[in-house]
Amino acid sequence: MTKNVTFCITGKLDGIERKDAISLIESKTNAKWVSGVSSKTHYLISMRTDTSKAARAKSFGTKVIGQKEMMAYVNKGKFPTLHA
Repeated sequence: MTKNVTFCITGKLDGIERKDAISLIESKTNAKWVSGVSSKTHYLISMRTDTSKAARAKSFGTKVIGQKEMMAYVNKGKFPTLHA
């Protein structure tokens, strides 16, 4: 599967360690983890949208999503492709 979507995770997730979430997403979807948010990052996964990192992500056009939406994409097997 081509990894043509990038994602970053910030903060704590509910019931899953960050490293396990990264492994799950990369193994089940078309997304690849990146360590920081940049203009090339498609998704920021965060339990809070009122953080400085979320604001920075939004300024780049990165879509900020929560854990529930992340899991919906994992269950579908792919993240929608966005322009980064």
